[in-house]
Amino acid sequence: MDNFFPAGTRVWLRENGQHFPSTVNSCAEGVVVFQTDYGQVFTYKQSTITHQKVTAMHPADEEGVDNMASLAELHGGSIMYNLFQRYKRNQIYIRSG
Repeated sequence: MDNFFPAGTRVWLRENGQHFPSTVNSCAEGVVVFQTDYGQVFTYKQSTITHQKVTAMHPADEEGVDNMASLAELHGGSIMYNLFQRYKRNQIYIRSG
Protein backbone atom coordinates (compact mmCIF):
# COMPACT_ATOMS: atom_id res chain seq x y z
CA MET A 1 0.00 0.00 0.00
CA ASP A 2 2.73 2.51 0.86
CA ASN A 3 4.17 2.17 -2.66
CA PHE A 4 0.81 2.97 -4.22
CA PHE A 5 -0.57 5.57 -1.80
CA PRO A 6 2.13 7.58 -0.02
CA ALA A 7 1.20 10.30 2.46
CA GLY A 8 -0.54 13.18 0.72
CA THR A 9 -2.12 11.07 -2.00
CA ARG A 10 -5.73 11.91 -2.88
CA VAL A 11 -7.99 8.86 -2.85
CA TRP A 12 -11.59 7.73 -2.78
CA LEU A 13 -12.29 5.90 0.48
CA ARG A 14 -15.34 3.65 0.49
CA GLU A 15 -16.92 3.45 3.92
CA ASN A 16 -20.49 2.38 4.78
CA GLY A 17 -21.45 2.23 1.09
CA GLN A 18 -20.32 5.81 0.35
CA HIS A 19 -17.25 7.19 -1.41
CA PHE A 20 -15.43 9.92 0.48
CA PRO A 21 -12.82 12.21 -1.09
CA SER A 22 -9.84 11.70 1.22
CA THR A 23 -6.14 12.23 1.72
CA VAL A 24 -3.65 9.67 3.01
CA ASN A 25 -2.29 11.27 6.20
CA SER A 26 0.27 8.63 7.01
CA CYS A 27 1.32 5.13 6.07
CA ALA A 28 3.78 3.64 8.54
CA GLU A 29 4.32 0.45 10.51
CA GLY A 30 1.48 -1.34 8.74
CA VAL A 31 -1.14 1.31 9.59
CA VAL A 32 -2.70 3.73 7.12
CA VAL A 33 -4.54 6.86 8.27
CA PHE A 34 -7.01 8.60 5.96
CA GLN A 35 -8.70 11.96 6.49
CA THR A 36 -11.81 12.76 4.50
CA ASP A 37 -12.54 16.21 3.17
CA TYR A 38 -15.37 16.27 5.72
CA GLY A 39 -13.00 15.98 8.70
CA GLN A 40 -13.47 12.29 9.46
CA VAL A 41 -10.39 10.19 10.22
CA PHE A 42 -10.22 6.48 9.41
CA THR A 43 -7.39 4.15 10.41
CA TYR A 44 -6.85 0.72 8.83
CA LYS A 45 -4.26 -1.99 8.98
CA GLN A 46 -2.42 -1.95 5.69
CA SER A 47 -3.12 -5.65 5.13
CA THR A 48 -6.91 -5.08 5.20
CA ILE A 49 -7.02 -2.40 2.49
CA THR A 50 -8.35 -3.58 -0.86
CA HIS A 51 -9.02 -1.89 -4.19
CA GLN A 52 -12.72 -1.92 -3.29
CA LYS A 53 -11.94 0.07 -0.13
CA VAL A 54 -9.46 2.62 -1.55
CA THR A 55 -8.86 3.86 -5.09
CA ALA A 56 -6.61 6.66 -6.29
CA MET A 57 -8.39 9.86 -7.24
CA HIS A 58 -7.78 10.91 -10.84
CA PRO A 59 -6.14 14.37 -11.01
CA ALA A 60 -8.91 15.73 -13.24
CA ASP A 61 -11.50 14.66 -10.68
CA GLU A 62 -9.70 16.66 -7.98
CA GLU A 63 -10.26 19.92 -9.85
CA GLY A 64 -13.69 19.19 -11.29
CA VAL A 65 -14.66 18.58 -14.90
CA ASP A 66 -17.14 20.28 -17.24
CA ASN A 67 -18.75 17.09 -18.47
CA MET A 68 -19.85 14.64 -15.77
CA ALA A 69 -19.48 11.77 -18.25
CA SER A 70 -15.73 12.44 -18.33
CA LEU A 71 -15.24 11.72 -14.61
CA ALA A 72 -12.66 8.96 -14.19
CA GLU A 73 -14.64 7.46 -11.29
CA LEU A 74 -18.40 7.69 -11.72
CA HIS A 75 -20.24 7.22 -8.42
CA GLY A 76 -22.30 9.36 -6.08
CA GLY A 77 -19.27 10.67 -4.22
CA SER A 78 -17.46 11.81 -7.37
CA ILE A 79 -20.58 13.50 -8.74
CA MET A 80 -21.20 15.45 -5.53
CA TYR A 81 -17.51 16.33 -5.19
CA ASN A 82 -17.40 17.55 -8.81
CA LEU A 83 -20.46 19.73 -8.22
CA PHE A 84 -18.85 21.15 -5.09
CA GLN A 85 -15.58 21.95 -6.90
CA ARG A 86 -17.50 23.71 -9.66
CA TYR A 87 -19.60 25.62 -7.12
CA LYS A 88 -16.44 26.92 -5.44
CA ARG A 89 -15.31 28.29 -8.83
CA ASN A 90 -18.78 29.75 -9.51
CA GLN A 91 -19.23 27.37 -12.46
CA ILE A 92 -22.59 26.04 -11.42
CA TYR A 93 -23.82 24.98 -14.86
CA ILE A 94 -22.77 21.59 -16.17
CA ARG A 95 -23.24 19.39 -19.20
CA SER A 96 -24.56 15.96 -18.36
CA GLY A 97 -23.74 14.06 -21.50
